[in-house]
Amino acid sequence: MNHTLRSIYKSLLLVSVFLCLCVPARSAAPPSDFKVRAFYLDCRTQVMTVSAIKELASDLSKKEINTLLIEYEATFPFQKHATLCNQLAFSRSEVQDIVSYCTSLGIEVIPLQNCFGHCEYILRHDRYAHLREDSKEVSQVCPLKIEEAKKVFREIFREVAELHPSPYFHIGADETYLLGSCAQCSQVNKSRLFVDYIKAMCEVVKEMGKKPIIWADIILMHPEAVQELPKDLIYVDWNYGWEPDRFGKLDNLLKLGVKMWGAASLRSAPDNTYLTQWMKHFNNLATFLPFARAHGYEGMIETSWSTSGTYGFHYDNGWEIISMQPIRQVYPMSGFQLLIDAYCKAVNSSEAIHAETFIKEYAQQRYRLSEDEAQTFLNYFLLPQELVRRGKDAKGKPIEQVIQECEELKSSFNKIVPRKQGGEFEHYRLMLDLRINYLQYKEVEFTYESSRYDVSQASGLATQLKKIIGEAGKLDKRFIKLNKDYLKPGQAEEINALRNEKMNELYRTLSRQAGL
Repeated sequence: MNHTLRSIYKSLLLVSVFLCLCVPARSAAPPSDFKVRAFYLDCRTQVMTVSAIKELASDLSKKEINTLLIEYEATFPFQKHATLCNQLAFSRSEVQDIVSYCTSLGIEVIPLQNCFGHCEYILRHDRYAHLREDSKEVSQVCPLKIEEAKKVFREIFREVAELHPSPYFHIGADETYLLGSCAQCSQVNKSRLFVDYIKAMCEVVKEMGKKPIIWADIILMHPEAVQELPKDLIYVDWNYGWEPDRFGKLDNLLKLGVKMWGAASLRSAPDNTYLTQWMKHFNNLATFLPFARAHGYEGMIETSWSTSGTYGFHYDNGWEIISMQPIRQVYPMSGFQLLIDAYCKAVNSSEAIHAETFIKEYAQQRYRLSEDEAQTFLNYFLLPQELVRRGKDAKGKPIEQVIQECEELKSSFNKIVPRKQGGEFEHYRLMLDLRINYLQYKEVEFTYESSRYDVSQASGLATQLKKIIGEAGKLDKRFIKLNKDYLKPGQAEEINALRNEKMNELYRTLSRQAGL
């Protein structure tokens, strides 16, 4: 199995390198160094404690990371716009402490404040409802409401900028998939809608003496009016392991000589609390960073998404939003030191990182594992992880086989004894156990959802599921213990509750049917 997995990975790596070479570099100049070596911090659904953020910053500074990009969303301590703050919001003194501490380490903190797409946490409120593109799907500001938006975001931007002396200000602008949805917008070219709105937001940023940054996906999709965007606007090409022209032809930007940064990712779809596609992220580092260097990108960001950025809603009459629920949550970044360090090495080296070599050397150096243990450690990351539906994973493998492979790996993995960083190592064990617990539940669910299910099976399935839920309770305690000081109070318990919600609901249904 190990030889097969390694062969598959090497094939994927060669394909990815080929795809990267399909887009020619702008010149024959040698690969460039990244002036901006950044790490992204997502505060939308998993909010780290101030001490954990400072510890992360300290670690990153020792590895030549010079920038922290923070997306606060509702955790920023707004004053005039305090309507936006949730119960996990930082205080002003905490933000100042974070920025000051990072500055002392040589790390610049750039804030990311969405003002177009991904504005659910703003537009859910009646106070800002007049800016919506759609009354029901509240993710996006209507791009024709420029003056109204400038009035609101001028104030929001200034509140955020006041606590961040960085000359840069990221305004988001990704995934504005509602472009042209409303009756008025449908009459306007999508590139025109996007460009006119972004130009207005850039004006607001420049009023503060800042340099605007946006994600590049939408202007790549709709490039017709790109020449009209400000010449000093910085574009971030986010690529999490796909072909360079996924969103649109990169050359439409590169030929203009614009400033480009890149963004890779250590947590992204379909990752969640019981699934991590480790090798996809290693492959992302191995292929995209060399591509970005060859094309003269001036910066690189390692993103780490705690959620998909899309939400489900609980509504009342008139589509009044009662609550929002993130579509996906990912295991906290506390369990991803391996990928954090892989990024730090890759962003500071002109040579592409080799995943298998890096993982084995990391195991021996950081955890002091033996050669055999390091190989088992590598096997952990080579094991494919896919979503499971209808009794099979996304690659068509029967769930029984998936469970067997995981349990075989667990048997050998649990024999590893780290001689250093033992607490950190426990995250890997827990992630594997969460994966197995999830798969066991999905096996029960598959039987329940199949055409062969009838009420006579309820009692047996309920008994089987009760045992799985009991094991989930033990995992909950381990999860809380490992993340106690990493996440703000209550976060670990909330993540556990969301992870277990579906299996608990099925157990209640089966128990009623069985008369238990």
